[in-house]
Amino acid sequence: MFVPRALRLKGVREPERSRKPPVKKSHIKPNTEPETESSIDEVITAMRRTSTSHSTLPPPEQIESTKAFSGPRYTAPTIPSDYLGKLFCGIELLFTDHAHQHKDGSRWLEKHYRVADGEEKYVHLSAILEHPNISTLKPEATQLLLRQAIQESGSDTLELSESGYLVRRRPSTYPLRFVPSDSFSVFNDDGLSFWDQRTIYVEPHTRDLCKTPARVAYWLKTHGQMKEKWFPIQAVHTIYNSCAFVVLSGNVTHQGVWQKWRELDKPEHWKIMTKVEHTKRTIEYLVELKKAKPWLKTKGPNGETIEVPQEPIVKQLTPAATIAQDDATNRKRKRGKRKDKSTNEPRNRIANHAEAADEDDIHVGPVDKDGINGEAQELTHEPQNKKLKASG
Repeated sequence: MFVPRALRLKGVREPERSRKPPVKKSHIKPNTEPETESSIDEVITAMRRTSTSHSTLPPPEQIESTKAFSGPRYTAPTIPSDYLGKLFCGIELLFTDHAHQHKDGSRWLEKHYRVADGEEKYVHLSAILEHPNISTLKPEATQLLLRQAIQESGSDTLELSESGYLVRRRPSTYPLRFVPSDSFSVFNDDGLSFWDQRTIYVEPHTRDLCKTPARVAYWLKTHGQMKEKWFPIQAVHTIYNSCAFVVLSGNVTHQGVWQKWRELDKPEHWKIMTKVEHTKRTIEYLVELKKAKPWLKTKGPNGETIEVPQEPIVKQLTPAATIAQDDATNRKRKRGKRKDKSTNEPRNRIANHAEAADEDDIHVGPVDKDGINGEAQELTHEPQNKKLKASG
């Protein structure tokens, strides 16, 4: 028992613990006698009693052997039903006419061209996996999935090699009949380039859709109800994750065809306009921003400097000022004739007053039948006083 120090000082002592007596160890003498036949028989009978023949386990041939799984330690991700369609749209964007003539697209193709089966301009599927059109898709694509997407698409423009791991644009389909060989140097009468006439601006329903060009092309193809002449989609240029420019095959500047398609409002909850309209609205916004904040250095969509147009100052003439100008014109015409100063004095005062009102932007009242307004009569008391005396 534990006794606190204060109690121990008073004389309280902890009771002694009772200890058990130590156990005496028995010294067993080793059996040095030789084993007899009776002891051996006893051991054999004991072993027979403890034999495994009476075990309840089934025989070895009845136990099913479970082999260890030799595959990867992670489970394969489930592939969505529309995943192969997105893969094909991403592959198709790499071999369009726009890609063949654009400096970046043609440079990528020239870098990865190979020769297979005696034919040229093949691209290996491993190179396509590294392109952003495919690498940004989830789940991660494989060469087998790329090959499956091309085979199931039934495309007339793409073909696989005999091995199935190289793909190219069919030589008979390039270029398309409506695409000129130097399309990037062709402009119309309004100064629009060949591809700007076929470009639209899109803001999808989700804010991260445009970072994956293949998904944008797939959505427009399957949910857009677009005109057949606008296919195939030539390119998708991402501006931000929430918006992009999409280059189509057909002209979208024809208002009749464009308005009919926009009335369908497809795809739903998408904001779509032509690139021409988008450029116009952008410039208008930048002009207003420049007016509000002149110190900002703003540039237009094509890098041009935004200048605020100077509005012309137009002075609106009041009726009295118009009369004064007419009187001045008549005086110049009849300069040779002399008139009495008393008759011209009121009108001169009216003209001076009208000019002062125009400069100070003061409103002048209506004119009466004598050509003198109310405010002018207050300044010229002589005619008014004469009328009062005459009436009196």
